[in-house]
Amino acid sequence: MKTILPSRSLIIKEKLDDIVREILAVAESKLAMIILFGSYARGDWVQDEYVKGHITYSYQSDLDIMLVLKKGKYAGNQGLRIEEQIEKRLEHKGLRNALSKDPWVTLVLEPINMVNIQLEKGHYFFSDIKNEGILLYNSGEFQLAEAKELPWNERRQIAQKDYEHWFGSAKEFFVECKYPLERGNYSLSAFLLHQATESFYNAILLVFSGYKPKLHNIRKLGSIAGNYNEALWQIFPHSSIEQRKSFRLLEEAYIDARYEQDYKISKEQLLYLIERVEELKTLTEKICLEKINKGDNEI
Repeated sequence: MKTILPSRSLIIKEKLDDIVREILAVAESKLAMIILFGSYARGDWVQDEYVKGHITYSYQSDLDIMLVLKKGKYAGNQGLRIEEQIEKRLEHKGLRNALSKDPWVTLVLEPINMVNIQLEKGHYFFSDIKNEGILLYNSGEFQLAEAKELPWNERRQIAQKDYEHWFGSAKEFFVECKYPLERGNYSLSAFLLHQATESFYNAILLVFSGYKPKLHNIRKLGSIAGNYNEALWQIFPHSSIEQRKSFRLLEEAYIDARYEQDYKISKEQLLYLIERVEELKTLTEKICLEKINKGDNEI
């Protein structure tokens, strides 16, 4: 595995060093490896802005980091606690701030035994990480397995099946979210819109990588999905306070819209989010079908 950043990504080396230092301060004894993956590992990250109407939207790639855990017992609820502790520390140190112009840090936790099992099965999400990732920390106690190559015709069959399921579910959620909006039940509308967003991202992740994390965090899902098509970064811009607030309400809708009486979202915010998810729907269909219909020599 590579250990040196591509020249274009050296701009974030100092921040990465700080991030690794803080991660190790929390969980060094539990970590086998820390691996940077995605656009910053490849050097094709994006940071740009565009104008639509009279509004300027800015967007950029996230920093995607996999924490490879030594033991499976550190996954599950214990893994979530480790992740929360790290994220709080990064936020306290100013290394993970939604208001900052620096890239957002997205963490993915997987135990070493599961990573190696998936590599041996030819799971291409993990194969890509091994081939393209940058090793930021290595405890020296473990080795990554050899990655099996899965034939494209087999990958295509799996991708087609996953796409039909998740894109079909997403479309249903998207249609359903508009009915409670008409009745004035904004909380239910937001929950269904969250489900649509999550399912669109799942469709993209499974078609392009064969990997779907066991989580409902649409920011994380969107961060990983953005590695496969940079247009995805434009779906939920964070240029203004209102854009950030609206997206945050969509993030929180999975739990808060159902269980918290204090959850409030306005009709205007919902209409804005529905417009953005409509764009996500269109882009998901386009890029997934293009990927599935590619020939073996185009991969």
